[in-house]
Amino acid sequence: MDLMPLCRPFKELTFLTVLFLLSGAVAGQSALVETLRPGVTQQLAKHRKSVLSRLSYDLSFDLPASRDQSIAASAVIEFDLSDTDEPLVLDFKESAEKIGAVEVNGQQSDYRFESEHLVIPARELRLGQNIIGVQFTAGDSSLNRNPEFLYTLFVPDRARTAFPLFDQPNLKARYTLTLTMPADWEAIANAPLQQFEALGERKRLSFASTELISSYLFSFVAGKFQRETRQISGRQMTMLHRESDREKVERNLDAIFDLHGAALNWLEEYTAIDYPFQKFDFALIPSFQYGGMEHVGAIQYRADSLLLNAQPSQTQLLSRASLIAHETAHMWFGDLVTMDWFNDVWTKEVFANFMAAKIVNPSFPEVNHDLNFLIRHFPSAYVVDRTEGANPIRQDLQNLNEAGTLYGNIIYNKAPIMMQQLETLTGQAEFRAGMREYLANFAYGNATWPDLIGILERKTEVDLRSWSEVWVNTPGRPHFLLEESAGNTGLRQVDPTGKSRIWPQQFSVSERIEGSWRLDSVESGQSEIAVFDSEASAGLLNADGRGYGLFPVDPELLSEWESLDDIQQGSLLVSLFENLLEGNRLSADEYLNR
Repeated sequence: MDLMPLCRPFKELTFLTVLFLLSGAVAGQSALVETLRPGVTQQLAKHRKSVLSRLSYDLSFDLPASRDQSIAASAVIEFDLSDTDEPLVLDFKESAEKIGAVEVNGQQSDYRFESEHLVIPARELRLGQNIIGVQFTAGDSSLNRNPEFLYTLFVPDRARTAFPLFDQPNLKARYTLTLTMPADWEAIANAPLQQFEALGERKRLSFASTELISSYLFSFVAGKFQRETRQISGRQMTMLHRESDREKVERNLDAIFDLHGAALNWLEEYTAIDYPFQKFDFALIPSFQYGGMEHVGAIQYRADSLLLNAQPSQTQLLSRASLIAHETAHMWFGDLVTMDWFNDVWTKEVFANFMAAKIVNPSFPEVNHDLNFLIRHFPSAYVVDRTEGANPIRQDLQNLNEAGTLYGNIIYNKAPIMMQQLETLTGQAEFRAGMREYLANFAYGNATWPDLIGILERKTEVDLRSWSEVWVNTPGRPHFLLEESAGNTGLRQVDPTGKSRIWPQQFSVSERIEGSWRLDSVESGQSEIAVFDSEASAGLLNADGRGYGLFPVDPELLSEWESLDDIQQGSLLVSLFENLLEGNRLSADEYLNR
């Protein structure tokens, strides 16, 4: 009997079966894990945001007196999971040797460690609630360990250098913290102290669970600090410091607490939202990296920014008041409502600066704040924006480990100018109503810049989405051109890149008629606008210093110097310098010797 007809279909079936199994094995491989990179990629962050909810961390750190000893730590991470098709990826920018035991839902995990990530197999996970326990040695790089104290500083993505977690701003979580440390150390954290336990030469502090906060805002300070506590407007505040000059402390103490209290009261009234967290403390740290950092309920400051020497200058007093107002404003703008991704990190900074100016400036009436704003922001913004390599305010960010590249003159200097124009366009009352709605809608959550623009656009007839597209999403500045026609002078915008963009904005035009300067507000947009009366003997564009771009200017205006006010003088110098760099009508020698 010939068996070949029977064998052939069997062979074909076997081949198809093997092919099917192989294709299933390939399909079973995780695309997410295959594309793992150091840092936190946008792809990873989006996936985790889509499957994780109800997230909390219970963290314990055993802090030795000596910084030469390692810090033993543990984390219990609880969360709900809506999809178990993929492995779960946690972030931990440390060596694999620092990870001890890992348990998932009560069982020892067969985890993998690669590319700064701890990867939990999908088979160990379940739909709904999951619990991951990790014993580890804390990483030191963002714990800022000094001989007698330490402090965390996790912005923008450095929490993962200290402990395993999902380190992205839009996975807000509740944090519970326990610190075991020397008995003579003090500590503050994001939430109030809940339990104290004496352990001889050591002690254990257990803090309450926080509200929902982002990972970069989780913080604690511990060490040999002195503690000062005050009641301000019915609210208790605690300050930690290491200043040994008691007279210096006493000289500054009232002002420091009062400035915080005043800022809190103003912000509660402006936002119509009571202070949104359980407590309000701050620590003054020697040689702190920044002026301040807005950790929820536990602000950190550079000590010498707040503890001023005897007879401080007005500039120093204004700087301290502005810094305190800035960090306090962050409790609402950045902490209560946080950017969804770090491409909008600029929003929290511009909001805080914007609010700080409103809080502080009226207390310093002898300072020309408009002039300060002009000279602080415009030249620095132009340094970048006049170049071909300029970047927009809002930039793309594919990986959180690149977030540091977003900071620069455009974020810190052009963004405040843009925000000033935005409030002017919408009106102060409408802008305030929009900010209140924004904070209420996204409280304890995350938002994007387009979310705010969508709210404000409903309160004005201005097409704010198109306005924002140019001002925020593209780099550069407009050039303004004066054109004479039939005895009239017109001003129009030109896009120097040839893309026909328009930067809608308001500013003032000043003209001298019969020996006196007259100031008129104008709106520049798509259409040409009339400026300068035919009877004017001289004219200055952008006389209030609020307009943004390259404005034509007559060098002969320097002969009118004594008749100009401070803002006009400042705006004139800025415009002359920008035209000098562009090669317009003025040489370096003329600029310097007039």
